[in-house]
Amino acid sequence: MDIQNTREYKAAKDLERALNDYGWNPERFAESTSYFHRTLQQELMKTIVAIIKKMGADDYRTDLRNKAAHELCKRIIESGLLDDTHLPFI
Repeated sequence: MDIQNTREYKAAKDLERALNDYGWNPERFAESTSYFHRTLQQELMKTIVAIIKKMGADDYRTDLRNKAAHELCKRIIESGLLDDTHLPFI
């Protein structure tokens, strides 16, 4: 599969452009998601869990710019919190 031709890749690139703005406010973004439909809030959490698993993987490429995020994700994974995570799409 060519990832670059998927809607998920295109959405990630849109988010990348927004994050690259010095005016980006993570707390305001988090607050904005509370206005999502409840089912979509759950889908967002499934996406965040997938990101944590991807970024915390041993083979995830890191350098000093993203090392802290990688280590946080590894700690979350190693804690076992995600082992029994079940977020169904209803």
